[in-house]
Amino acid sequence: MNVKTLRGLAAALGFASLATSAIAENLGEHPAVIVARTWTTQGIDPNTFIVLHPAAPKLLAVSPTEEDKVTASKPGAPRAP
Repeated sequence: MNVKTLRGLAAALGFASLATSAIAENLGEHPAVIVARTWTTQGIDPNTFIVLHPAAPKLLAVSPTEEDKVTASKPGAPRAP
């Protein structure tokens, strides 16, 4: 390649880089803004909470004490699960 071709190529490259838009494009709204706007139209999210069946097993952190057994044996006391 000669110098004349290289100068023309460099000039074309320089003008092409200036020809693109220097203004930033609008990328849309922030996700938090979108959620805030649509928050009132949301229904119940089933992943927010889990409701167990009434007969589901209940795991206790400690075993019942003697006092718990005595109060449970009184008439009218609720039955232990």
